[in-house]
Amino acid sequence: MDIKATPVAGVSENTAPLSRLQRLKKHLLWDDPNDFETLQPHLAERLVKKKELWAFFLFGFGYFAWSNTTGALFQPLLVQQVARAASHLSSDPSKPCPSDNADIPKGDRCLVPFGWIQVDPTSYTLLLNVVAVWCTIAVSLGTSAFADHGRSSRRLMLSFCTLLALTTSFMFVGPLKPDLWWTSGLLMVIGLIFNGVTLNFYDAHIPILARHHPTVVRAMVDHGHESREHVEAKVRMATFLSGGASAAGFVGGITMTILAALILAMIDSSALTLGYCLIMSAVFVVIFMIAYAFLSHQRTSPPIPEGAFMLTFGYVRIGRTLRQVRQLKTMFYYLCVWFILGDGLSSITNIAILIAQDQLKVGNSALILAALLQYFFAGVSMYFWIWLQNNRGVQPKTVVIINACLFGMIPVYCLLGLIDSFPVGLKNQWELYMVASLFGFFIGAIYSSNRVVFSQFIPFGHENELYALFEMANVSSSWIGPLICTAIIESAGIRHVFWFLATQFFIPAVMMIWVDVEKGRLEAIEFYNKEQAAKKNGAVSDMDALDGKFVLDENDAVKTS
Repeated sequence: MDIKATPVAGVSENTAPLSRLQRLKKHLLWDDPNDFETLQPHLAERLVKKKELWAFFLFGFGYFAWSNTTGALFQPLLVQQVARAASHLSSDPSKPCPSDNADIPKGDRCLVPFGWIQVDPTSYTLLLNVVAVWCTIAVSLGTSAFADHGRSSRRLMLSFCTLLALTTSFMFVGPLKPDLWWTSGLLMVIGLIFNGVTLNFYDAHIPILARHHPTVVRAMVDHGHESREHVEAKVRMATFLSGGASAAGFVGGITMTILAALILAMIDSSALTLGYCLIMSAVFVVIFMIAYAFLSHQRTSPPIPEGAFMLTFGYVRIGRTLRQVRQLKTMFYYLCVWFILGDGLSSITNIAILIAQDQLKVGNSALILAALLQYFFAGVSMYFWIWLQNNRGVQPKTVVIINACLFGMIPVYCLLGLIDSFPVGLKNQWELYMVASLFGFFIGAIYSSNRVVFSQFIPFGHENELYALFEMANVSSSWIGPLICTAIIESAGIRHVFWFLATQFFIPAVMMIWVDVEKGRLEAIEFYNKEQAAKKNGAVSDMDALDGKFVLDENDAVKTS
């Protein structure tokens, strides 16, 4: 995985050339001992080893497979089907809703209770996402700062991922016990909370691993920490890590979707069978989580200050960072852009599934095939966009702008369905497969490149804290889209939602033009310098000091306290 070829341990330069298999093993598995002799003295933390990279990608293989498949497809399908089975007619709450839509009296609707209001099963699923979003924000902001202190980030991520698997495993209770149908929705909300927090901790690996990778450290040693070579090396490595994690997740998604398709084919397509698929997905995640636990390395961060109150520390720290927004103007402007774009990405996924079920009348098998196409083209696109960035010099920001514009063409195309005489516009099943393929080709590059751009705006020591803001900007907007979409569905019909969704891609694409990445990187460095100067002058607590030890600063150099 190293970009620069290096000698292999135990192999002399005078030995016979390595075979193709040996070269592959060298590239994927062997670490260069010369790196630890020449580069390690320049760092406080250990250089990244190959097994640490494998741990990162293996966790992404299992976790993103759950997020892309179970969280985005199987859970909403199960909750909607369970809610549909428990619904009643709006004209007579004592009468259950017929299983066949054709048997519903004209002008009548199927409703289920959501708190003190009655909504249709589609809106019920969307509103559950709204609840999950707000709960995720509260939990993420309260826990993220802990991962930037001590030796807790790895343990926290594994704990929340374990809870994610447990809640997923028990979602079969809803279809198994019709009287407890509401438990499926409750467990989906809890699972989505654990999913959001796990994603925050996982994304924070990217700038940390990139900073300590031998290729990046060598660029710093050879050319200086402020050199263009060092900055470009960090961007290339962050692109590789982010894109590789996304690609691993899409391959994992294909694997998990195939396993779920086999389960559905061998049994049936009922909601209970979907519950069995969720159990399978939970086991899938746990397997790769265990692999990560054995291969990963816990890095040490400054300790939590004495006297800090555990329940409020995360909120206090992130509040302090937000008060200094003027020092990180580019980062917070970028978060506003991501706020809008993330809302569009989450909303269009839900709407596409709902249209496929409600209007195209496709079954679970067709949706699974569409998911497979999405993951396949997502994997292909990740290889293409990474190649374009690393070999043709296309910047990650440019990749985001291009893909946002292309993504915006999907709702524009779907708006053609409003014209009765038009034969296309997401009116046919084959169009669902086409849209899923395009969706996959654009979605991976947007998420991956966004993480890379944002990683350049983060001051050292604030990775988990600020990635919580990054994920918050994504999920906090996710309640706006579902609410607006629900209002549009109730008043004008589901297809008119695409007018709103089109703006969610073109507006952030235009706003992205004014993002100055170099300015944002310099703001992050200046922020860290001021923070350290304030600590030395006693203006703030020295909780980040590591007395008598080497301390890695924002320029990846070594200092002694």
